[in-house]
Order: sequence, then structure tokens, then C-alpha cells
Amino acid sequence: MKSDASRSMHFCASALKHVETVRPQVAAGSSSISAPRAQNTLDLANLDLLRALAVGLVFIGHLLGTMKIRGFGELGHFGVLLFFVHTSLVLMLSMQRLGLSGRKLYVAFMVRRVFRIYPLSIAAVLCAIAFQIPSTSWLGGYVWRGWLTVLSNLFLVQNITHSGSVNCVLWSLPFEVQMYAVLPVLFIILRRYPSIGAAWGAWAAGVVLATAEYLIRGGGPAEGDLLLRYFPCFIAGILAWWLLERRQGTLSGGYWILTLVLLVFAYRLADSIRVYGPALALALHGTLRNDHQIWWPPGMELVNDWGFCCLTGLAIPLFADIRSKWLNATTKSIARYSYGIYVCHVPILWLIFVKLHIASLEIGALLSLILTLLMSVALYNFLENPTIRLGKRLASQLTYSGITA
Repeated sequence: MKSDASRSMHFCASALKHVETVRPQVAAGSSSISAPRAQNTLDLANLDLLRALAVGLVFIGHLLGTMKIRGFGELGHFGVLLFFVHTSLVLMLSMQRLGLSGRKLYVAFMVRRVFRIYPLSIAAVLCAIAFQIPSTSWLGGYVWRGWLTVLSNLFLVQNITHSGSVNCVLWSLPFEVQMYAVLPVLFIILRRYPSIGAAWGAWAAGVVLATAEYLIRGGGPAEGDLLLRYFPCFIAGILAWWLLERRQGTLSGGYWILTLVLLVFAYRLADSIRVYGPALALALHGTLRNDHQIWWPPGMELVNDWGFCCLTGLAIPLFADIRSKWLNATTKSIARYSYGIYVCHVPILWLIFVKLHIASLEIGALLSLILTLLMSVALYNFLENPTIRLGKRLASQLTYSGITA
């Protein structure tokens, strides 16, 4: 596993070096991309709302599943897709703020990301094993899956080793880590060739590569271990970044809220069609249940996810910032603690509903929410924030660029 990662790092570093030889190197702190909103985009209230909604959908989907309320599982999946779009957009903005290029950019970016994502994921894996916490809070009990699964989860390569996740939400993190290896390359390419055609070309290339992998593997159900399955979702965030740097949002921030609500509703409707097809009306009336099969061709799952991510990315630059102070303060706090919420909520749901056998669904849901929020705040202050700062300092030392924490 380490050798594969090493080869990937070497390939991307070589690609960066090649790109530097094609065009003159951009001076630190400068960019060929006009950035009228660059000073504000890292703290955009609209992006905080997007991230808060993403983690909220994941939490609600898993809470309802634990409470045996069926039919809302795919809301959590849509939340993860929104995470993918948000993550790549914010990371492109972060690289722009660094003002680095070539190998220095790659080293600084990767060091910072490693210290951002791994400490909490490793803690989640070790905690699940030490306390024998099941991977889900709604299906069965704890199962020891062997050391290969443990190591795969520690290194976040489950989709390469085809191992399960000891905490079900960890399934998405390998895709993020693997996208990290590509993002700096795409950033430099789009900085050298700042055209809408290049941005759309990157998204189209992601679609082509993901489709090719799907077909090479024989089609059929779109399993989660397809390495490139979510690349178009991440690249939708890159497309949003390119557009955001050139467009001032003119629509009211309130319409951004409405747009997100409509996207959630549309995704839920699309998922119902995916499962039931023409029999959707019967399913809505409770006379038909078909939660474990699909009506449309399996490959449409990929197209559906890519399409919704692309729509989200295209929508982001259209709106001005939300002006509601209380809403912005709330979503900013949720966004800050969202990684902790994402990682710890399933063990807490298991603790409340399975281990402690809280009979009242209302009390159990309230306790789960409170404990998840408290735990995420503690994780941020005692683990996430210190390691984030450590990663920034180490990246600064390695690049000799004077990056501040």
C-alpha cells in the first residue's frame, strides 16, 4: 500500500515539474486567474451552509436508519456528494491563497491535508476496535474483519484493498485522499490555461475516465470500490472554483437556500424513481416496497451522481452571500465541527439506541444530537485543531515559504 502511494506521489510531482517547464513559473503570491473575491471566498457563508447541509443530511439519514424509519438512506449519500463538491472547491481556494507553485505547492498541500484528515480517522478506527463498535448502528453487531481491514482503514485505502470500513462513514475518505494527489496538478494546469474550455475539459475527462473504469470492470451495479467513480463529483467543485473567481453572485442569498432545498428534493425524487420506476405512485401509497433493488440501469447511478454534483457546482457562483447573521453564525459553527460530526455520529447512535437501549425514539434522537455536537467540539479542540496547526507549521518549514498558521 505504501509503495502504491509512493509511486502516485512521484508521478504527480513529475507532472508538476513538467508543467513548470511549459510556461514561466508564476511568482509566489500571484496568479494568472483574476480573483475579485479571493479574499472572501475562504469564509463564504454560502459554502458554510453547503457543508452544514452535507453533514446534516448524513446525520439525519443515519439517524432515521437507526430508528428503523425506512426510505431516507440516500439522503446521506447525497450529503457525501455535497461534501465532495465543497471539499475540492475550498481546497482550490486554499491553494490559491498559498501563492505557491510546482513542487512547493504539492508538498505544502499534501502535508497539510495529511495532518487534516488522518489524525481523526485513525482515532475513529482505533476507537471502533478498542470498544468493539459496529460499523453501523442499524445492521448487526461488531465483527472482527482481520488485520488487512484494520490497516486499510488506517491508511484509508479500503477502495483499493476491497476491505470494508470499520466505521461505515469512513468509506468516503479514501476517495478524498486519492483526489488530493490530483488536485494540485489540476490547479496548476487551470492556472496556466485559465479558460472555461479547460475547466469543462477537466470535468469531461473525469467523466470519461470514470466511465471507462466502470465499463472495463464489466458494468453492473456501481460498487463503491471503483477508484474513479467520484472524480467527476470532485471536479464539479473545481468547475465551481473557476466560475466563482470570475463571477459576482447577483441572485439573493435566500435563493441559495431555496436552491439547496430543491436539490435535496430532486435527488430524493430521482432516487425514488431509481428504485421504483413507474411503480412510484404505489410505493408512495405504501402498497409497494422495493428498498433493495433498482429499476433503472445500474450505470445510471453514476450519471445521476455526476449530474447533481455538476448542477451544485454550477449553482454556487450564482448567488450573493447570505445576509442572515444568526444563520451564518450557526452554519459556520456546524461547518467548523463537521468532520467530527461526520466521524463520531454513528458510534454515538450505536451507544444510544443499541448499547443503552433508549426506548423513546424522540429522547434517543435528542441525546444523539447533543452528544454528537459535544463530542465534535471536543474532537476539534483537542485533536483536529492542534494537528491542523502542526501540519501548517510543518508545511511552512518544508517549503521555506513563510506560510502562516
